[in-house]
Amino acid sequence: MMFKVLKDRAKDALREDFGAKLRLFLIPIFGGIISMNMTYRSNYNSNVDTVNNFDASAITTGLLLSLLLAMLIGFLIGALLSVIIDVITVGARFNYIKIYRGEHTSLRFKNVFSPFKDGSWIKIFVLHLVTSLLLVLLAVTVIGIPFAIYLGLGWSQKDYILFDQLESGTYNGIWGVLNASSQVMQGSRGDYFLFLLSFILWYILSGITLGLAKFWTTPYIEMSTIAYYQNLIASNRKTY
Repeated sequence: MMFKVLKDRAKDALREDFGAKLRLFLIPIFGGIISMNMTYRSNYNSNVDTVNNFDASAITTGLLLSLLLAMLIGFLIGALLSVIIDVITVGARFNYIKIYRGEHTSLRFKNVFSPFKDGSWIKIFVLHLVTSLLLVLLAVTVIGIPFAIYLGLGWSQKDYILFDQLESGTYNGIWGVLNASSQVMQGSRGDYFLFLLSFILWYILSGITLGLAKFWTTPYIEMSTIAYYQNLIASNRKTY
């Protein structure tokens, strides 16, 4: 199916009561904007301070330990916030799947926290952690990068597969989710890569506006990828 058709379907799914649908992704959007701006400012200030104020004689063991402790605390807080935002993002995707399928009767902001209420946040966390670790380990070596890309594209539907398995009661572990995602993506990895690439101008716009464009691009891209998934499983005519 042509990409334009899928994108038009996504727009149709978002058109009615867009404000309420946007609110479901507000936390991930604000998280992305804050992270983007903090990274930019941190890199800029770090470069300026390094050039203008570097004094090796001023570094003491106590200062070094304090800096390391501050970095560790910052890392732990950042990791915790990252996990929370990640789970909320998947919670928003679960709601978008229902919206796209016409199953949603209530568009409440609190719906994005449902994974914390029903306990599925643990499954989401483990699924994303294992996937990220495996892909990072593969990408460490140059020869492993093509395999990481191949697996990453194969596992790209994991959140949607997880939702369907949880809804149907067929969930049997993260490997069941990843295997099902790989199956549904058979023969479609290249096509899906091109589909994602078709949003490149939207990604550039988000970068130029320091994330402000995400208030439109995030709901649009998220709903479009769900439209792609729905088309995949409809073509396969198989329950995952």
